[in-house]
Amino acid sequence: MAGPKDMAVIESGRTLRDHHEVDEAEVMKKLNRNLLPLFFLTTVLCYVDRTNLAFAALQLNKSLGFTEKVYGLGSGIFFIGYSLFQVPSNMILVRVGAPIWLSVIVISWGFVATLFAGLKTANEFYILRFLLGVAECGTFPGMWYYLSTFYSEKDIGMAYSWVITGTALSQVIGSPIAAGLLALDGVLGLKGWQWLFVVEGLPTILLGFYISRNVCDGPANAKFLTPQERDWLVQRNAALNAAKTGVESKYWDSVFDLRTYHVAAISFLEGTVKNALLYWCPLIIYSLVGARSSKVARELSEVVLPPPEAEGNAALVALLTALPFGLAAGWMLLLAKSSQRTGERRLHSAIPFLVGAAALTSMAFFMDSDPSAAFVSLLGATIVWGPAGVVYSLPATFLQGPAAATGIALINSLANVGGLLGPSITGHLKAETGSYESAVMFMACVMLAASLLVAVFPVPQAAGSSSRSTGTGKKLLEFLRLVPSEGHDIEHADKAASKSSSC
Repeated sequence: MAGPKDMAVIESGRTLRDHHEVDEAEVMKKLNRNLLPLFFLTTVLCYVDRTNLAFAALQLNKSLGFTEKVYGLGSGIFFIGYSLFQVPSNMILVRVGAPIWLSVIVISWGFVATLFAGLKTANEFYILRFLLGVAECGTFPGMWYYLSTFYSEKDIGMAYSWVITGTALSQVIGSPIAAGLLALDGVLGLKGWQWLFVVEGLPTILLGFYISRNVCDGPANAKFLTPQERDWLVQRNAALNAAKTGVESKYWDSVFDLRTYHVAAISFLEGTVKNALLYWCPLIIYSLVGARSSKVARELSEVVLPPPEAEGNAALVALLTALPFGLAAGWMLLLAKSSQRTGERRLHSAIPFLVGAAALTSMAFFMDSDPSAAFVSLLGATIVWGPAGVVYSLPATFLQGPAAATGIALINSLANVGGLLGPSITGHLKAETGSYESAVMFMACVMLAASLLVAVFPVPQAAGSSSRSTGTGKKLLEFLRLVPSEGHDIEHADKAASKSSSC
């Protein structure tokens, strides 16, 4: 006899049959066209506003008399605010709706980002960095939860990957923009670092107002879909949720599910290495092309605003730095597409992490003896960015509804501790040893641990994938086929419904 969840799938399947004229591929195209570019832009601006401090510090520290201790503490305070309030933020989003809350988040962080132009004291610096973390904290958990209400478990990884490529490409885009803005030092009486904060903060505020007017409050209100497509999407998602055997829709259920912390641990290890490479990649490359300065601030200044005698090296570094992040974006899309096609997640994460660990080990081995081989190894190590969308899709395999909102936020909160530790440990090891070799080996060990963790994660097969399914998943596949593909008629769908109802 069919259980309650099976009956829910049966009822949803019968409703789906009534919308046989809906073209699922066309619906997916509309979702991709109307949702992903906006969230990609949001991601780019988020990372630009988050990391522009590294460029501003080239002038800001000297202008305001900030010591390295003040600068380091202020940088880290961002992650405290960022991690603490992600769960409450997503709970608010569920209650008030995405258009309102996402726009509040984006406008708030853009406003705080521009306030940095008025910095005068260290205490103001600490407060603003904390507030920026609080303002930004709901961005990614909110986007991930919102997208999960539109995309199926099978498709969500690809959607996440298109958006998350903005984290890598923001570095390709942001570096030359920052260099140009810092060069405005003295124009209209403003310092270069003040121009940087104002010019990069204002577009974010405008984006927030755009979101408030153009983001719909869920699939049922998506104006870019026809009424039939909206009904089909709502019923399809209801069928998928009914068949899901994981956490039900209570806010705090995800907190007591060990799989939530398993994904958080994977994301923490992944984030540790990715953030270490994110903040140190230009400096590592600079060392490979012959930089001799031992001070991080001087190395970075020569990369961004090179003195005449370093112009040749700096131009080469700027070019070479763009390559790893461009390649990282390509890995994200390639692995997400493959995972979406096959419905497989573990190997699409574990193998790239393992390959990344091997590439980092090779890089450490060649750091001092063969810079060219070390750089090639660095390019190979960018594969660690590849599984980003796949890993972000793991919560969709066992969380739904309000539990997904809190679970995704909790995972992101814990994972971002790696954003604080990765760059800090890398800097400490570099200072202690005078070389990047031990720091890169540390990254390799972390990626090996991430590979092992994801390999043992209990990932159920994505519904709708090409692999075989059993139990409730099999019934779900049968009923989703009630939406006939080209060449199938209603009579065929009725027979399928009749056969499934006899279970």
